[in-house]
Amino acid sequence: MEELLVFLELLGTAAFAVSGAMTALRKSLDPLGVVVLGLITAVGGGVLRDLLLGITPPKIFDDPLSVSIAVAVSVAAYLPPVCRWLMRSTILFEKLLLTADSVGLGLFVVVGTQLAFQNLPEGKWFAVAFLGTVTGVGGSILRDVLVRDVPYIFRKHIYALASLAGAVVWILCHLYLNDTAALLLGSTVVMVIRFLAAHFRWSLPPAKVPEE
Repeated sequence: MEELLVFLELLGTAAFAVSGAMTALRKSLDPLGVVVLGLITAVGGGVLRDLLLGITPPKIFDDPLSVSIAVAVSVAAYLPPVCRWLMRSTILFEKLLLTADSVGLGLFVVVGTQLAFQNLPEGKWFAVAFLGTVTGVGGSILRDVLVRDVPYIFRKHIYALASLAGAVVWILCHLYLNDTAALLLGSTVVMVIRFLAAHFRWSLPPAKVPEE
């Protein structure tokens, strides 16, 4: 179980680093900006989760492998051949960004939910689901704020609700199946909802100010 958890966390780190780096490329940031945005997207949610759990310093400072993966992926995305390939088609760029963001979200939600469960008293299911959701969406919120975008979770494609659904599925699988099923099924639910929402353009209705 621990090996699977570490593998999923590292895979999620790489996916979110791709998401952050691609956002930086779209904003035409310099190499440092690409690395910083990729790194913050990859580790931001985990740092927020640890701080809310009272884990200080956050675990990321004891885990150079995650940071190294995020930095390496971000640097690779900035390399001219890779950058040209990513930016050659708007449609390709958007599909790759959606895929990387959805994979990172799904994996981080279940990893965050599992770690929250391990660090909280038995039965604190609301807190477990909340912290799992924060782990998933935290990095993307920081990413969007840094590039002065309205955070993605507030405007498009059922983002936070997909994260919450994955956390709830993890809890149900933990209670009635096992934690391996919880990790795999929870992450799959998040990714499927994200892809369906993007394909069918599902969104919550935006606020409308009534005309006077």
